[in-house]
Amino acid sequence: MSIIDLATAPVPAQQRRPFWRPATILWSLAAVIVLLVVALHVIDGGYVRRDVEQLQAGEAWRTGGWLSQVVLRVVSLVPGTQLQQWALSLTAVIVSGFAFGALYDRLRANGWFRIGAFIALVALMLHAGGLYTVTASSRAIPLYIAFAALIPAIRSLEDVGDVQSAIGLGLLLPLLLLASPIAALLIIPLAIATALADRDARTDARAFVAMLLVAILPTLIVAIGIVGFIIQAGMDVASALLPYVGTYANPHFDAEVLASGLEALAVFAPVLLVPLLYCFWPDLPERRHVYSALAVIILPLYLVFARSILTTTMTSIVPPIALLVAFLSWLAVVRLPFQMRVLSLLLLLLATAASWSYTDLWNDEAWKAALFNFVPQGIGNLTLRPGV
Repeated sequence: MSIIDLATAPVPAQQRRPFWRPATILWSLAAVIVLLVVALHVIDGGYVRRDVEQLQAGEAWRTGGWLSQVVLRVVSLVPGTQLQQWALSLTAVIVSGFAFGALYDRLRANGWFRIGAFIALVALMLHAGGLYTVTASSRAIPLYIAFAALIPAIRSLEDVGDVQSAIGLGLLLPLLLLASPIAALLIIPLAIATALADRDARTDARAFVAMLLVAILPTLIVAIGIVGFIIQAGMDVASALLPYVGTYANPHFDAEVLASGLEALAVFAPVLLVPLLYCFWPDLPERRHVYSALAVIILPLYLVFARSILTTTMTSIVPPIALLVAFLSWLAVVRLPFQMRVLSLLLLLLATAASWSYTDLWNDEAWKAALFNFVPQGIGNLTLRPGV
């Protein structure tokens, strides 16, 4: 049996095991150590993180979701740029390390051999966009976590379609509100889809309203609670709502941003082919779940279109990384035949290679200069970016 066979052979999923097993802990610790070393190396190379730069410029509160703003608010209490850099990098590394451990555990529980799970997660870790998120600009991490959590919930709703699965998905929708102003717009269509997943709700208006409330109430409670806390704390409500209001205040359409975003999605995350093939592949080892497979593509694709219409600081690398994270979360719950598992690993490796090669679609020369200890031609040693 070859290495590829070991990595991809579809085997029966094992009985659910405890999450905090030695393998999960070791994977999380290894990811934390590796990512922390890289993050500190970039800082020592003279790079100022994008989020720290926004924090110092006073622009951090004008963009981003509430979760990232809370983190930046705490980090702003730390004195000195260097300590702020370390604090943000350590936070991003710990969260990412835990996420890598959780994904490894779910992949193994879904029948992936150690080598296959290792290749999939290392490909994401070495992706330029993945490293950039942890070491340079971490404000998109809550969005990635939200997408990763939604995919299994959508599949569970598609598979069972009962009230419990609807409640489970509804409890995750507040993550979209907290993660990003752009993602908040997804809450309504997802809540409607959750209600329509119930058989009675499709024929009875009262049942539809009841299921819709089940899906939307957690988000309303969280939103009201946050606004109430802001008022109780004597903070400015307008400032807290500014990122969300500003995002939708001036809608426009930029065809160039849309074209470059679609190209970046295809080049940096070619794994989108696998969920599409899954929808038509014959003789699957399980009942076909089309909606959760399409959600892997539709959610990041929405980000691409939203970037071209709404006012946002989201860079073109965010939708591809969101797609890769959603894809790995999908791999942890879907049963794929041997050929599709091989294709998944190959496309993940191809995505990693492309992320370092196609610099016309996305690039940060100053970050790469600090990462690889070189100064690009035409950039002075002290002028990589203002503040460096």
